[in-house]
Amino acid sequence: MCKNLIGTFMCICPPGMQRRPDGEGCTDENECRAKPGICLNGRCMNTVGSYRCDCNEGFQSSPSGIECIDTRQGFCFTEVLQTMCQMSSTNRNQVTKSECCCNGGRGWGPQCELCPLPGTAHYKKMCPHGPGYMTDGRDIDECKVLPNLCKHGQCINSIGSFRCHCKLGYTTDIASTACLDLDECNQSPKPCNFICKNTEGSYQCSCPRGYVLQEDGKTCKDLDECSTKQHNCQFLCVNVIGGFNCKCPPGFTQHHSSCIDNNECQCLNTPGSYNCECQKGFSLDSSGGNCEDVDECDGNHRCQHGCQNVLGGYRCGCPQGYVQHYQWNQCVDENECSSQSTCGSASCYNTLGSFKCVCPSGFDFDQAFGGCQDVDECSTGGSACSYGCSNTDGGYLCGCPSGYFRAGQGHCISGLGFGKGTYLPAPLEEDEENLLSPEACYECKINGYPKRGRQRRSANGTHIHQDLYVSLASLDLDAPLSMVLNLSEVAHKEHILELLPAVGPLEKNTRYAITQGNEDGYFRIQQKEGLSFLHLSRKKVAPGTYRLEIVSVPLHRKRDLQDLNYLAEELGQALRMRLQLQLY
Repeated sequence: MCKNLIGTFMCICPPGMQRRPDGEGCTDENECRAKPGICLNGRCMNTVGSYRCDCNEGFQSSPSGIECIDTRQGFCFTEVLQTMCQMSSTNRNQVTKSECCCNGGRGWGPQCELCPLPGTAHYKKMCPHGPGYMTDGRDIDECKVLPNLCKHGQCINSIGSFRCHCKLGYTTDIASTACLDLDECNQSPKPCNFICKNTEGSYQCSCPRGYVLQEDGKTCKDLDECSTKQHNCQFLCVNVIGGFNCKCPPGFTQHHSSCIDNNECQCLNTPGSYNCECQKGFSLDSSGGNCEDVDECDGNHRCQHGCQNVLGGYRCGCPQGYVQHYQWNQCVDENECSSQSTCGSASCYNTLGSFKCVCPSGFDFDQAFGGCQDVDECSTGGSACSYGCSNTDGGYLCGCPSGYFRAGQGHCISGLGFGKGTYLPAPLEEDEENLLSPEACYECKINGYPKRGRQRRSANGTHIHQDLYVSLASLDLDAPLSMVLNLSEVAHKEHILELLPAVGPLEKNTRYAITQGNEDGYFRIQQKEGLSFLHLSRKKVAPGTYRLEIVSVPLHRKRDLQDLNYLAEELGQALRMRLQLQLY
């Protein structure tokens, strides 16, 4: 290109060309000679105005042709001990070096080439698109590369990550990247009617002493020790629920499982004859030669709860909730829980003289129904929701203000581009009107949205929550949330994303923080009047794709929460979301 000057002119050369010594033209610049070290893993071939790389075997020329991409195949190792790759830490699939090192690998290939550490310049050059993506930007199939993923389940690849589909008896962790043993014994309803023992991937039911497990492997029935000869009675065995009693014939006294003959008659010698005297509880019959039992219950006795005559004495009856011990003349607690029908599907706990039927959290025992019934926390005021409540089986969901979407239980999210249909979730299958609490108001959108901050009042004048249209639509946090924004429209104070706690106890006891992807400080999260919002910092940000991870951080200690009498379920769940911002 020629540029006119006063009295002369000057030639301006394009990239890859340089001015001739006489200044009157351009000549090709030999980049291969001027830039040592280019075309790593290949040979530099000069061209007019540029250059290209002739790559070595195992390397492929990039689309631009000016660098060589490693396409060699080898094993990926996740453990390296003293520069030696551990064979136990690899699977049998051969992958490229970027597939390995950009996905958590520590070493690659037959020579155990060490992977660059995350955050270093070498790592950023090999993995310019971040973890989960190859050098050329293609997604890495973690299920193929990394060994032992999703043990006890199936690994399913996703863009930039993966998730686990677990076998029966296992459940995913909070990130859905591992399968943990499911404690079936803590589920509701309980799988066993009596004793439940959790095992790896399953569970086992057992019965207390005096019961046997039925064929279904879950319920127990009484063991008839008498008919199965599993008793040690000397004479008569009587089966009872959960055990057995030993009985003796008349004239014998019970002593544990044995019977001892009673010597009711005492013979006293007299001159030329004898007399019979009876022990206490017996009297002479009309013939005067035999002792017979005295029925003390016909006379004076001190029983408050009824009298029962026995051979040689009597027994007192017992109050409600107690039974007479079969060996000792005293009342002992009756175990009402030995009957399977006492509490139905609820758990039965025996108490002194009575019993309790206990249901899992979110359920109450219904005597008429004979089992556990769901508690409607929304109608009873048992929820801590700030913006509307929807009852579920065993719990409840907190709604969000208009324009916001639920993120798990306890957080509301909104931001630029919401409502344009670019990444919003599908509408609820059930009509929202049927899901919401009848005791709260849900205002329609008329001529725009209501102003934030106006308090809604209930019929008795108490504050319920902000007067906003309430939505139960939710965002899927398993996949990254994608947003495409124009840099010219995003000032550093513009709210890219808004985050709001949906439960009362979290409003002043939590904050939101960027934990990954903001190493250069291009973004900030600020809080004002309970609302947290993500925006650009004052640093100049270049167009491109930015991947951030945002989490909720508690500001309280467990001891503080106990002082405030907050229940654990009222605090919602911790938020962990991935955000993919494409700025242009």
